[in-house]
Amino acid sequence: MTTFAVLADVHANLEALFAVMADIDAEAPGATIVHCGDVVGYGPQPNEVIDLLRARRAIGVLGNHDARAINHPLEMRFNPDAEAAIVWTKHVLTPASVAWLRELPERLEVGDATLVHGSPRDPLDEYVMEAGGATASIDALATPLGFHGHTHIPAYWCARDGAAIGLPIGGDAVEALPRSYVNPGSVGQPRDRDPRAAYLLWTPGGDGETSFGTLRWRRINYEIDRTVAAMEAVKLPQGLRDRLYAGR
Repeated sequence: MTTFAVLADVHANLEALFAVMADIDAEAPGATIVHCGDVVGYGPQPNEVIDLLRARRAIGVLGNHDARAINHPLEMRFNPDAEAAIVWTKHVLTPASVAWLRELPERLEVGDATLVHGSPRDPLDEYVMEAGGATASIDALATPLGFHGHTHIPAYWCARDGAAIGLPIGGDAVEALPRSYVNPGSVGQPRDRDPRAAYLLWTPGGDGETSFGTLRWRRINYEIDRTVAAMEAVKLPQGLRDRLYAGR
């Protein structure tokens, strides 16, 4: 059975993505790489990140920063630092990168899972951070599992008796339970006060009723100083650099 490496919120952080790819190759050689959007924005290497994902034949969905970078008609407000970064990103994206981003759907089914950036109800811009939003998202899924990003915080929500509850996650594999909504965390800008890059490995399997395989979250150290130096070189906002060290 194919293992899937589930990524989210790479945010143009090439050093973090390099580290994650090396870990995937060590932990799950041959894994299919899927992503939950926000490939660009915030970080200093949007074209290089897209090139690497293309080289690895990654598939995935559009995020809100990706949408802004290609002038998607959806209206969304960004804070000043994010706005400055997206203006810079638009200026440096190559035609090939823009074309790749334009091909990303807002949702994608991969086997027993649905990929979105925000939620099935609002793929680009709903933050699912509490039980009510997770319950509504699970109810809106057409597949047993859903993977999302946007919050930059690893999470595992599962429906029990009509309401979502948060399940514990860590470095050990856990069952992929039906009616679950799962966030792998952020590759390029974690916000759970752990600055290490985050992603997860999903190995489908189980009986297809009470289990759909296993989930295993991974945290990977990377050269944050290199990313920050690249950000400084192109004058991206100081606040975006600082938060990489803090993981927030």
